[in-house]
Amino acid sequence: MREIPLILICDDDPQILKSLQLSLKSGFELHTSSSVAQAKIMAKAHEYDAAIIDLNFEGQELDGVHLLDYFGKVSPGTYLIVLSGDQSVKRVVEAMRRKLFQFIHKEGDYYADLYSSLNRSTQLKKAKEQQAIQKYLTNSPAVKEVLKKAERIIQNKQDASILILGETGTGKESLVKHIACNMKKKLVSANMATIGKETAESNLFGHERGAFTGAVQNKIGLIESANNGMFFLDEIGDCSLEVQSKLLRVIQEREVQPLGSNRARSINVSFIAATHRNLKKMVQNGEFREDLLQRLNTFPLIIPPLRERLEDIIFYANLYLEECGDESVGYTISNDGIQELLSYSWPGNIRELKSVIQRFVVLSNKTILDADAVKTAIGMGESSSQITATTKIEIIENNLKKDELIKAITTCNGNKTQAAAELGINVRTLHRWVNKFNIPQIFSAANTSKL
Repeated sequence: MREIPLILICDDDPQILKSLQLSLKSGFELHTSSSVAQAKIMAKAHEYDAAIIDLNFEGQELDGVHLLDYFGKVSPGTYLIVLSGDQSVKRVVEAMRRKLFQFIHKEGDYYADLYSSLNRSTQLKKAKEQQAIQKYLTNSPAVKEVLKKAERIIQNKQDASILILGETGTGKESLVKHIACNMKKKLVSANMATIGKETAESNLFGHERGAFTGAVQNKIGLIESANNGMFFLDEIGDCSLEVQSKLLRVIQEREVQPLGSNRARSINVSFIAATHRNLKKMVQNGEFREDLLQRLNTFPLIIPPLRERLEDIIFYANLYLEECGDESVGYTISNDGIQELLSYSWPGNIRELKSVIQRFVVLSNKTILDADAVKTAIGMGESSSQITATTKIEIIENNLKKDELIKAITTCNGNKTQAAAELGINVRTLHRWVNKFNIPQIFSAANTSKL
C-alpha cells in the first residue's frame, strides 16, 4: 500500500468537492470527480484505497448506486463511503444494500465522522494488505522457483535493481509488495502508464517553487519520498525516452535533482521495475535505452502466464470463491467446471480469473461453479467476443511466434537458456513451443548437449 492513502471523491456539487479537498488534504491524496461517468474511468485507471460517493447526480444518466456497483466489479478492495443528503428513499435503500464501509448523511458537522471513517478504512486496508503480502500464494512449481530467487535476493539484502517481467495480470505487483514487505522496506510506487508525460518529471523528481507555471511551492518527488526504502517503477516500458535518461542518472548516481534546482540531493533507494513489454525488442526499435535496461536487469524475475500454471488456476479459483463469496455459503467447483477453467486460455491471467469468480458470486444464484457457469461468467467480460472468434488471428500469431522461435534458437546456436532470455520467456515455455510447432530438428546434433 502507498504511504499516503489515495481517495476518490465523487460529488456533483463543486462546493462540496472544494470543502472536502480543504478538510482532507492533510492526511490523504485526493482525486475528485463531478460525474459518475468520469469517476468510472478514474476507478479503472487507479487503485483507490477508499471512495467517497454521493448518490444523487442531477441531470446525469448515472447515479451513485451505479458507481457503487461499478467499484464492486473493478475494484472490490476499495472501501466505499456514501456521503449523501439524498431525499430519495428508494436510492438510499438501494445503496444500503451494497457493501458499504459507512453511510454518512450530509447534515450538521459531518467532517469529523468522514475523516474518522477514512482513517479507519485505510488503516484496515493497509493491515489486510500487509497480512496478505507476507507470503506470495501459489501452487505452481514454476512460480515457486521465481520465489526462491526472490528469497535469495531478500536474504542477501541486495540493493541492486530488480526487474519483474510477465504478462498483464500475472501478479507482478503482488511480487513487488512481497519483496518489499519481507525486506522490511517502505514501498513507494509510480505507474508510468498513467503518469502524464508533461507531469512525469515533476512527479518523479520533484520541483522547486517557480520551476514552471503553477509551481507555487516546493514539491518532493516520489523517488525522494522513498528514501531509505524501495521505489517501484510499474509499467517501465511506457516511460518516455527523456524520462528514461533522467532515471538512469538517478539510479547510477543515487541522487535526485528536482526541476528548477541546481543542486542534486543524495538518496538511499532500492529500485524495482515491472513491465509486460519485451524490453529487448524495444531497445532494438530505439524505444528503450539499453543502458537503463542493463541497470534495471541486475536481478530479472519472470512470472509465467496463468495458462502455463495449471496448478494455480484451481488454487486461485477456490481462493477467490472463499474471498468474494458469502461466508455462510459453501461454494464448490464441479468436475466439468474444473475442466472448463483449465481449458480456457486466460488472456487476462489472475486478474481475469478473479473477475470471473466475482461475476459468478455476485450475479449467479448458483453455489456450484459448473462448466455453464464458467462460460457465462467469462462471456460477461469485455474481451469475450474477441477471445471466442480468434481462429484466424491465432494462426497468424502462431506463425509469427514460430518464425521468432526458430530465429532465436538459431541465433543462440541451440542454447535453450539464451534463446529463452532473448525471447523474454522461461525455458519451460520455450520447450512447449518447440513441441507445439514440431521443430526439434533445428537443434543440431552439435548443440544437443546444450538442451
